[in-house]
Amino acid sequence: MTTHPSDSNDTIVLHRLDVEDLAHLLGRVEDWLRHAGDNARDDLAEFLNAGGNGRLAAAGLVATLGEHTAVLHRRLKDVTS
Repeated sequence: MTTHPSDSNDTIVLHRLDVEDLAHLLGRVEDWLRHAGDNARDDLAEFLNAGGNGRLAAAGLVATLGEHTAVLHRRLKDVTS
């Protein structure tokens, strides 16, 4: 991905192919989690269970993966258009 780094130390420049790979990976993990069986979702909820909010945390993780995947795809489209 070609970007113009600002003066900020928060900027990281990635190659377009790296971003494509990352977007693909995030999308696959999100897709798998959305279609996983009850046991896998229960395991994830138990793993993320802090303060009794494991199911909510698991749902949030899936939603966040989807959002980040969409953002990466949108940015790639902007760069390659």
